[in-house]
Formats: sequence, C-alpha cells, structure tokens
Amino acid sequence: MLHYLLHASAVPWQDQLLYAGLILLAIALVFAGFWWRRRAARPRQGDFAALVAQHNIAQALAAQAESPLKDAADAWQHTQHTMEQVTSGVERALALILALLSGLMCAISVSAVISDVWNFPAVDWSLFAFYAGLGGLCAWFTRVQWRIFRGRR
Repeated sequence: MLHYLLHASAVPWQDQLLYAGLILLAIALVFAGFWWRRRAARPRQGDFAALVAQHNIAQALAAQAESPLKDAADAWQHTQHTMEQVTSGVERALALILALLSGLMCAISVSAVISDVWNFPAVDWSLFAFYAGLGGLCAWFTRVQWRIFRGRR
C-alpha cells in the first residue's frame, strides 16, 4: 500500500476510490460504535432499576432526556479524538522505524570511518570525508526521529 501512496498517479482511479471508501467506512464504523455505546449506556425511560444502579440519580434522569443528536455530537468528538490517536500512533511507528534504520546506517558509517582510520598511512580522504559526513547526517536524523517517537518536537 505504501507503493500506492508513493506513486498515486500510477494507480487506477478505481483503486483510489476503493481505498478512500474503505477509510471512510472505517471512520463511519468507529463513529457508529461510539454512538451505539453511548446510546446503550443510557438508562431507558421508566427503567427505575437502571436509575438506582447509577451513582447519581439526578445525572441519570438528565441523561434519559438527552437527544440522540447530542449522543451523535459526543460520538463525533470521540471519533475525532480516536483518529488523532491513530494518526499520532502511525507517525510514532514510522518515526521509530526511521530512527532504527538511520541508526543502523550511522553505525555502518562509523564502522567505515574506524576501518579507514585503522589503515592510517593509506587513508582515502575523500571516502573518509564522505563516510564521516554521512555518519553525522545519519546521527542527526536518528536524533530527530527519536525525538518525534518520544513525543518531543
């Protein structure tokens, strides 16, 4: 699927429509689940046993009078919060993967610099500078991605 995101113009419009529909269906299902859970948690009109089971009877009586539209508004807020959590979770997972890969590249560059220094009289300075620069760039990128993974900007 990442291939489709990188090369969206090469993907047929039917596939793009399918993926968009699946994403919208997932959001609609999350919303419907929150709305149904909110409606199911409310005591029904005249259900006194459910009212007594609530900790605050005044709030339970007020909850009986709430409209389904209020439940839908609350469910939409929960859906937005959930989608933000999913987005931040995906960003953090990608940041972790990128931090690990760039850390591996940094380790490879550092080992190349150390092996080049090991043969001191016969040092290829252009290759040494390339790997030193690449190692520094990878170390910086690893630090940035690790901070994003940890939640600091």
